[in-house]
Amino acid sequence: MAICCYMCKNLSPSAFYRLARVPQMIKEVARILTGSEDLPGFLKNHFVGLLNSMDRKMLHSEDLSLQKQAIKRIEMLIHMMGSHLSTYVPKLMVLLMYAVDKDSLQAEGLCVLHFFLKQLVKLSPSSTKHVISQVFAALIPLLERDKEHSSSNFSKIVEILEELVFQNRDTLKQHICEFPPLPSIPALTEVNKVIREARGSITLKDQLRDIVDGLNHENLNVRYMVACELSKLLNMRREDVTSFVTGEVGLDMDVLSSLITSLLRGCAEESRTSVGQRLKLVCADCLGALGAVDPAKVKGFSNRRFKIACSDDDLIFELIHKHLARAFRAAPDTIIQDSAALAIQELLKIAGCEGSLDESVSAFASHSRKCKQPLDVLPCGIKSTADSSEMDGRGQRLWDRFSNYVKEIIAPCLTSRFQLPNVADSTSVGPIYRASMSFRRWIFFWIRKLTVHATGSRASIFNACRGIVRHDMQIAIYLLPYLVLDAVCHGTEEARCSITEEILSVLDAAVSENSMAAIHGVNSRQSEVCIQAVFTLLDNLGQWVDDVEQEIALSQSLISSNSKQQASKLKDESVISSTHSDQLLMQCKYVSGLLAAIPKVTLARASFRCQAYARSLLYFESHVRKKSGSFNPAAERSGIFEDEDVSFLMEIYSSLDEPDGLSGLACLRKSKSLQDQLLINKKAGNWAEVLTSCEQALQMEPTSVPRHSDVLNCLLNMCHLQAMVTHVDGLISRIPQYKKTWYMQGVQAAWRLGRWNLMDEYLNGADEEGLLCSSSESNASFDMDVAKILQAMMKKDQFSVAERIAISKQALIAPLAAAGMDSYIRAYPFVVKLHMLRELEDFHTLLVGESFLEKSFHLGEPAFSKVVDNWENRLRFTQPSLWTREPLLALRRLVFGASGLGAQVGNYWLQYAKLCRSAGHYETANRAILEANTSGAPNVHMEKAKLLWSTRRSDGAIAELQQNLLNMPVEVIGSTAMSSITSLSLVPLNPPPLLSDTQALNENLDIAKTLLLYSRWIHYTGQKQKEDVISLYSRVRELQPSWEKGYFYMAKYCDEVLVDAKKRQEENFELSPRVIPAVSATVVSTNLNTEKRWWSYLPDVLLFYAKGLHRGHKNLFKALPRLLTLWFDFGSIYQRSGSSNKDMRIVHGKGMSIMRGCLKDLPTYQWLTVLPQLVSRICHQNEEIARLVKHIITSVLRQYPQQALWIMAAVSKSTVPSRREAAAEIIQAARKGACQGNNGNNLFVQFASLIDHLIRLCFHPGQSKARTINISTEFSALKRMMPLEIIMPIQQSLTVNLPTYDMNQSDSLRSDIFSATELPTISGIADEAEILSSLQRPKKVVLLGSDGIERPFLCKPKDDLRKDARMMEFNAMINRLLSKCPESRRRKLYIRTFAVIPLTEDCGMVEWVPHTRGLRHILQDIYISCGKFDRQKTNPHIKRIYDQCQGKMPEDEMLKNKILPMFPPAFHKWFLKTFSEPAAWFRARVAYSHTTAVWSMVGHIVGLGDRHGENILFDSTTGDCVHVDFSCLFDKGLQLEKPEMVPFRLTQNMIDGLGITGYEGIFLRVCEITLSVLRAHRETLMSVLETFIHDPLVEWTKSHKSSGVEVQNPHAQHAISNIEARLQGVVVGVGAAPSLPLAVEGQARRLVAEAGEGNRAHEPSRLQAIGMGIPHPQVVCLNVATNGGEWWSQVADTRKLLTQVAYAWKVVHQIVLCKQVVVPTVPHQSIYVCIALIFLPLSLPEATLGLVGFGHATHQFSLHDSS
Repeated sequence: MAICCYMCKNLSPSAFYRLARVPQMIKEVARILTGSEDLPGFLKNHFVGLLNSMDRKMLHSEDLSLQKQAIKRIEMLIHMMGSHLSTYVPKLMVLLMYAVDKDSLQAEGLCVLHFFLKQLVKLSPSSTKHVISQVFAALIPLLERDKEHSSSNFSKIVEILEELVFQNRDTLKQHICEFPPLPSIPALTEVNKVIREARGSITLKDQLRDIVDGLNHENLNVRYMVACELSKLLNMRREDVTSFVTGEVGLDMDVLSSLITSLLRGCAEESRTSVGQRLKLVCADCLGALGAVDPAKVKGFSNRRFKIACSDDDLIFELIHKHLARAFRAAPDTIIQDSAALAIQELLKIAGCEGSLDESVSAFASHSRKCKQPLDVLPCGIKSTADSSEMDGRGQRLWDRFSNYVKEIIAPCLTSRFQLPNVADSTSVGPIYRASMSFRRWIFFWIRKLTVHATGSRASIFNACRGIVRHDMQIAIYLLPYLVLDAVCHGTEEARCSITEEILSVLDAAVSENSMAAIHGVNSRQSEVCIQAVFTLLDNLGQWVDDVEQEIALSQSLISSNSKQQASKLKDESVISSTHSDQLLMQCKYVSGLLAAIPKVTLARASFRCQAYARSLLYFESHVRKKSGSFNPAAERSGIFEDEDVSFLMEIYSSLDEPDGLSGLACLRKSKSLQDQLLINKKAGNWAEVLTSCEQALQMEPTSVPRHSDVLNCLLNMCHLQAMVTHVDGLISRIPQYKKTWYMQGVQAAWRLGRWNLMDEYLNGADEEGLLCSSSESNASFDMDVAKILQAMMKKDQFSVAERIAISKQALIAPLAAAGMDSYIRAYPFVVKLHMLRELEDFHTLLVGESFLEKSFHLGEPAFSKVVDNWENRLRFTQPSLWTREPLLALRRLVFGASGLGAQVGNYWLQYAKLCRSAGHYETANRAILEANTSGAPNVHMEKAKLLWSTRRSDGAIAELQQNLLNMPVEVIGSTAMSSITSLSLVPLNPPPLLSDTQALNENLDIAKTLLLYSRWIHYTGQKQKEDVISLYSRVRELQPSWEKGYFYMAKYCDEVLVDAKKRQEENFELSPRVIPAVSATVVSTNLNTEKRWWSYLPDVLLFYAKGLHRGHKNLFKALPRLLTLWFDFGSIYQRSGSSNKDMRIVHGKGMSIMRGCLKDLPTYQWLTVLPQLVSRICHQNEEIARLVKHIITSVLRQYPQQALWIMAAVSKSTVPSRREAAAEIIQAARKGACQGNNGNNLFVQFASLIDHLIRLCFHPGQSKARTINISTEFSALKRMMPLEIIMPIQQSLTVNLPTYDMNQSDSLRSDIFSATELPTISGIADEAEILSSLQRPKKVVLLGSDGIERPFLCKPKDDLRKDARMMEFNAMINRLLSKCPESRRRKLYIRTFAVIPLTEDCGMVEWVPHTRGLRHILQDIYISCGKFDRQKTNPHIKRIYDQCQGKMPEDEMLKNKILPMFPPAFHKWFLKTFSEPAAWFRARVAYSHTTAVWSMVGHIVGLGDRHGENILFDSTTGDCVHVDFSCLFDKGLQLEKPEMVPFRLTQNMIDGLGITGYEGIFLRVCEITLSVLRAHRETLMSVLETFIHDPLVEWTKSHKSSGVEVQNPHAQHAISNIEARLQGVVVGVGAAPSLPLAVEGQARRLVAEAGEGNRAHEPSRLQAIGMGIPHPQVVCLNVATNGGEWWSQVADTRKLLTQVAYAWKVVHQIVLCKQVVVPTVPHQSIYVCIALIFLPLSLPEATLGLVGFGHATHQFSLHDSS
């Protein structure tokens, strides 16, 4: 030590001579002491001490010459260390970086760094990869700073970087993905060239992925460098980044989500260095540049459940591996590095790791150098055999767990001799926290206090870390729950009270009014982070209690369920012995006591104050549930809530922006308060109502500041900006003490109005002292910042603009960081503000130092139009909500308004109007339309008409469009269309004025849009004759011949005409034979002769659908299935009726030529979307059609063999010979086409062989008790086939994804129609397949993809999976429909789907749904953990209750009164345990409510039964409800031994999972939305379901054998008719009485009520056999007091009654259409009573009375009443 650190006062030649002799002297000393020539081996035990001494005594001395000597001595030591150098890389890097950063030492530092890197490359090339990034991050800022190239250091830096890259090309190539992007500095051209070569061609997605890795690098400088590069990338490639965000799917979302998460983490950077502060600003800047991406697109943070390390060694391993090694490597200075090293040293000692372990590291290192391989890939476990016997087993086990890289870093700590300083106990009594305290200071003092008082076995572990927690916040936050848990479990009562006090002091500070200024002011960062730390701590403790209780309960249950011998064996081996179990229970009691001591109300209010609304809801719901129960018939408590509790819950839901939940809570209130009405109306956007409520409140309390503030907010939201200014001026004089508040709110109106003098006046007033009203403060303060930036722009003050923007960003970073710790959704409002600041910067850049009042832009300017286009694209991917987009649209209005571009300003008003209309804010929408009109925006009439239509003023909407069309010259609209419009005019006819704006007349597309909307509404309301409507649609096509929409709606209308004609003609045909009078028969035949036959419309319908499809694919999924259905149905009728009818033959010929044209012209991917429908009709009765269908399938099979072969698998193995032969013929034809390319033909051969193997695997019985099948031995041929060229049959590879925008169909589209461009193929199969324990013994096989991902599949035997496959197609269609409806799109409604591949008609494969668990297993675990269920005792106990009550009481009464109380609802606990983070908990519960509601409605419509607890799964990552096994479709459940009478499964536990409001609110609203979407698209859904009729399922064909050609199946047709009835609002197939058609709301509420009531007895009584159906007794009361009820007794048979009701409906339908109706003779008057009952609710008393008076003879009647 003395030799190395010998100090020379001057650098004379003799001094240099003495210094040069030092290595030789040390070598001599080493030889004398050790008797060996191994100098590095001797030095390694002293190296850290030597470096520390040099650092302390020389490098940090004030004498510059000493500092330079220190650098020289470090160089000398590097030279002497030889092979051991790599172990000390982190330590050396810290010292060298310190020297390089210091200007006075930079030259010397760079020289030594250069030498160090050379040595490292020579001795340990694998270690170089860990320093490359760090060196670049440290040196590049020096290059960027030194632009003049004058410094001698510049060339040295370039030389170092070039050598580092050039000499490490191999390492670089191997680890290029870990290497961060570099800046493009001219001096680094060669370096960048080599890096680019190593990286290869890289997409933007890959670039961003690399950036994410760089942003998560352990070194702060590297993180900062990468963030700066990201900032440059986002500026340079704006358009690319925007299109990436807009058009991304699947895996791209993961990259984007990771990027946003990493940037939020960067904003929360804890480092106090200047680089740390700059990193926060750059990350915030990047978030603004990226834009406010809709949270619905961003995947949530990984919801990793907190797990307390079980053993001390686990804790030590976690601490070192994840935290201390990182802190050691990334330390910016030696103090922090030594603190980390000391902690590692002490922890290794505690774990029994001895110095001799260091030998193994040396062995690794030398082995690595010989093999020239990186350390990370070497096998573990190389030991020094001489010492292995002496090693402590515990230490060796721990050591072996570390990765080789970590071992190399921490090896010096095995022999280091750091001393842990003794600290006197100076801890104060009482809480430490003070409102003004920084987070770092508070947590350090609290941890120190807890460490001093730690008494458990882990006290020494905590003591070892007490130095590092001062410097590293991550380690401090990690250790806090361990320390608290230790103190609670092992400490005194006094220690427990102290912890409670500390937590409450933080929470009370948050809740108290006085600290609000601190929370929202400068100290908000510290306060919010302290509160967030407390929340996280409480989460962790709660999870620990849950885990321990569950572990104990499950282990006890396991012991009791085993046999006595197994139980005794388990007792000996079990980790949790009875004494240990008692100890744990006692500790649980202590921790639960601590959690209970903190009032949930306090937690909820503190969370609410910090804007952690999801957390607030979680705590307050828990409080309310405990006090009042929940709205659930089976709940333990009443579910009657106190009004103040409901009010607070409503405030939370309002802040969470969840209006559905708000409406549910409103139902639970006994009486609505004024505040509640305010909240509900605010969320609904009924600002006029809010204003009225505020007026009422102000009458009672005229000086209420919050109410006046609300009035101003109303006026702002209603766009009454001038009125707002007037109101503000009045308030300033009336309530002057709050003038600061009024000025701030006035600023919001002033800048939007563009009244700049007024804005200046308000800004000056807002800067004065005054009282603030907190309710309006957060948004108003940001508007103040915006106004100040605009003010600086007007004054042309460049510096001030930049400063204001920077201050505004800085103010956002604090709350953004705290919110980002929670979730992106919570951080989103701040990200929106950053988005807006970015656009203000863009605007400032465009102005080039001029004022926007003086400089105007025009749309032709390239720079301006480029910025505007970018803004438009950015706006598109923001959340489509009012609060998000309003300020952004206001800024755009300002920018365009300043340049006098009125039409563009009006366009933004229209966008705002559309947003308001979509959100239901109709008053504001109307106001925005008026503004748009004033600004001269084109097409205002369209938005106004849509608004009128939305508010159910259809006449006004049509009149608005009609007026606009009548004002157009006849030559534009067309004379025929004009005469059709004027045939029934809703507006007075004026001569059309001469329009001056000729450009507007040329806008054919706008006119076509207006005309199309007019035509659709006229068609919908039935206001015109068929000919008029057709002429209007025809004109739309003429105006826009290439517009897909015009053709599609024309086809739709003609389709409806065809269906109506067909229905009437068929009905007349049915009725005519039974009509006796000759006159009537003549009338019927005359009607039939005068009207065109329905099939004559068919060619037009087919042609219009086909032409629409040729012009685009927006309506592909509606048009093409319908087109095929019409073609196939007519073909069947034509075949049956024979070809004798000449007209039919002509129509058939036309239809065939249209379909041949479709085959020729339509892109093949369109046919791929309907392939299952085509396959179901390959045996069509009409040979011509069957032949063409085969041609179409062949063309699909040639172009998309991978997808088509999987879809064709089942039909190629069909049991129906004709279908099997047809499939073989198609495949043979496709193979011939593929013969040119050998690969294509090979694919068909491989596929046939693979399918045979998979079928064998499905049916393989396995050994009787075996749980696995060995694939290698049992299916060796299948194993040998691998790898295959066949794609993995996963959903993303089989589902066609069309681009969201319309585009020219071209070959380039082929690669884009699947969600992944590189579809993974099957490259292998796992050696073992698991056999599941259910009855059919399905196999779980794992296929390995070419992308390296293992994907499990379920091979199911003895199950017809064609139903499941059809159900998935149906669900995919529903997802598309849900995505189109504004209401469902806003709620992100969808059904989870997965791939289903039928291999034959009785076996197939199902894609495994990851992260899911069945409802039964979830509930069983919950009931076991809370002692309500025992595997041995509960089932026999339930059986005894059954036996005792048999015959004594009804079954349903016994279930409700005896069994239900044993299992109180508990499903809500699953969400609490699975989703530990409150934002994730709330998202999961909303996702559960949404997906369950959608499934419930869809399941009811298709008659889905057998919904037991193993067929309803829940996703533990999202909360989604996933249904599986669709074998019990189409009301098959009604035919079970115990019929399933409920419409869908909604048990007490499923209601419990919805929250304390039960099904009221979110669930019911989503049911209504889903039902309305299904009912609105009845025809589309029916076209998908019709394939069932022609692809008969196994259970249907047993009684109905199929011949060579297809036949219509009566069972299938009955099922389809039931579905059609449900889609019309009729409740059929459940335990209730069938209903008349109900409105959507009525149908949804009735179904939910029946499901909730009928399901109550379904679930808890039979956890062991949950599939059993229990009938729900329904009493159907239809009391009709007609003729003393005699007629009812005569129609006792329900079926007979239903038949009569159905017929009555048919009669009424024709009465309402004012048609002459012939009613046949019926056996009794009951038919007339049925008709009367139908008319009663229609308010047509005259018709009703007339009908009831009818006798038995045939009557003709007509309804003349116009209503």
